[in-house]
Amino acid sequence: MYRKYAEEAMDIVKTIEADGPRLPGSDEEKAACKKLVSEIDNRLGLKAATESFIYAPEASIGAINKLGWVAALLLIPYYFGAEIIAMVGYIGIMVFVLTQIVVYTGIWDFCFKKAKSTNIITELPPTNGKSDYTVFLGAHYDSSWCWKLAAKNPATAIVKTAYGIFGAIAMIVLGLIAVLNRFDVFDDPWTVSIVTYVLPVAFLPGFFFVSHYLTQDKTEASPGAMDNLSGIALNMMVMKYFKEHPEEMPEGMKLVNIGFAAEESGLKGSLAYVKAHKAEMDKDNTYVLNVDSISDPGHFSAVKGDPWQFTKFDRGLIEMIKESIAETGEKVNEIVNPAGGCDSTPFCRAGIKTVTFAAQNPTISDYYHTFNDVSDRLEIDVFEKGFAVILNTIKKIGASRKGMEANAAETEATTEAATETVSEVAAAEVVEVAETAEKE
Repeated sequence: MYRKYAEEAMDIVKTIEADGPRLPGSDEEKAACKKLVSEIDNRLGLKAATESFIYAPEASIGAINKLGWVAALLLIPYYFGAEIIAMVGYIGIMVFVLTQIVVYTGIWDFCFKKAKSTNIITELPPTNGKSDYTVFLGAHYDSSWCWKLAAKNPATAIVKTAYGIFGAIAMIVLGLIAVLNRFDVFDDPWTVSIVTYVLPVAFLPGFFFVSHYLTQDKTEASPGAMDNLSGIALNMMVMKYFKEHPEEMPEGMKLVNIGFAAEESGLKGSLAYVKAHKAEMDKDNTYVLNVDSISDPGHFSAVKGDPWQFTKFDRGLIEMIKESIAETGEKVNEIVNPAGGCDSTPFCRAGIKTVTFAAQNPTISDYYHTFNDVSDRLEIDVFEKGFAVILNTIKKIGASRKGMEANAAETEATTEAATETVSEVAAAEVVEVAETAEKE
């Protein structure tokens, strides 16, 4: 039914993919931005606007491998009598992990080199010219650094990474024990010394694994066909569909499509957009449908939240996504984002109704954030179903708005009728009182 739009979406993926990986802040990301603006103009007949922002590309996930090297190097002061310095260093590593990689606070961004990236915004106005509400489509066009551990052996990647993290935590404890041992706190200081200076050697392999978690080498970076040119291309085609079929566009809806940059750096693009436009977004009349990684049959999912970011997405939109998935014949899944965050989170924190639609195996794989994320493994059939889910969810939002308007009109009519009845009763009572007084 939507085959031609799915095929054109695949062509867009291949067109952008041809220029190579698009690491946050890179020249390739900037080139992709220019090309997408041109593609929107040529394919959709719409003019895209752009908004740039400054941020630190490697202040989050991009710093993981460096943390592994720092953890290994901290063993030098540890073994040369500066256990306190080493312990403080390991505490610093864990604070950074929690505040920059687990929760995207950005509080340490000032320590990193800055770059500029650009969001792409395309608007399709309401068919009747009057905007009653806005639906945002979102997807990111940057791609990730290559997760080398996952590319090599996804089954052991998590274990190896956890080993390195455990080692850093253990070194905090061992550092404290070593310091206390200097003050004869323990009954057998000799044994404690042996343990505190032999055991750290066991954590070196873990630090090595973390140092090889990813690479900044552009030639090995992820092409990002699934994550997330798939979302970019499908959203563009949904815009094109409504432009070509205005009779199907929900009445009073303004449709806005955003291509976010720098999602892989901790949602920097969506954070920048929300910061710039929060005051303009009416919480009661704004809906955000984020699309991320449409690839795997059997894994069509409504993402209900980002636990690492402490966000829960809108229940109404979640149910609409699930209904739309069911209508395609795909298995319906409702999941939480297993790690990190998605571009729904900044909108959710701003009080805007949002949900993320994904079709990706949520377990770690050799094609997620690796050089294997190429268009050759994507399927037109999956794109066609993904297109239908996005399109039908937008229509369901429109239908829900009509229902809300009908209920509001009915409530208003009921209120007016009740007011008229009360007025009539009051008038009758006044007449009755007047007649009684006249008789007396």
